[in-house]
Amino acid sequence: MDNMSPQQQQDVPRRGAPRDNRPRMKSQSYRRQSAPSLVITKALTRSKTLSRESFLVPVCPETCSLVQSFLSGSDRSFLLHGHAQLKTGMQTQDRHLFLFTDVLVIAKAKSANHFKLKAQVCACEMWTADCMDEVCEGSTDPERSFVMGWPTCNCAAVFSSAELKDRWLALLKSRIREEKEREEPKTIPLRVYGKGINTFAV
Repeated sequence: MDNMSPQQQQDVPRRGAPRDNRPRMKSQSYRRQSAPSLVITKALTRSKTLSRESFLVPVCPETCSLVQSFLSGSDRSFLLHGHAQLKTGMQTQDRHLFLFTDVLVIAKAKSANHFKLKAQVCACEMWTADCMDEVCEGSTDPERSFVMGWPTCNCAAVFSSAELKDRWLALLKSRIREEKEREEPKTIPLRVYGKGINTFAV
């Protein structure tokens, strides 16, 4: 250093300057890289919040295209709409339930008044029970839930209150009973054939 000229001594820190800036530039690069992930996280959080809000908004049957599609060209009536968690095994799904006189419609909320159809079941093919332990795993409040099933599925429907659960269970049982009575004939035609006797119908 003593043998360096003043110009050479001034050049020394200039050469070292990039080395001092490297860690700083590197940390700034990390911050830039993390920015998109923050944006994605915020978007997902917002989407989840909106989904939950739309799940809780009451449905207007007159303006709901899903309800109107099931009413169009039929003599059925719309009876009840509600929200429930459907549990099967370890899986839990938030769903909208639409009960008509002859069919139960299960849908997923896409927005406040738009739904994606997930299942539709004729009431005459359904049954109800209270064996939650055989259908789903984990704790399920029996005061707010019941089991409903049809030939391809059994699930525990969990409602937000005991009153809502009782209302759904009573109305669903009523529709199942009435629709099964309509489907099952009270008399069965029987034609009897016998040797030496005339054929007759009973």
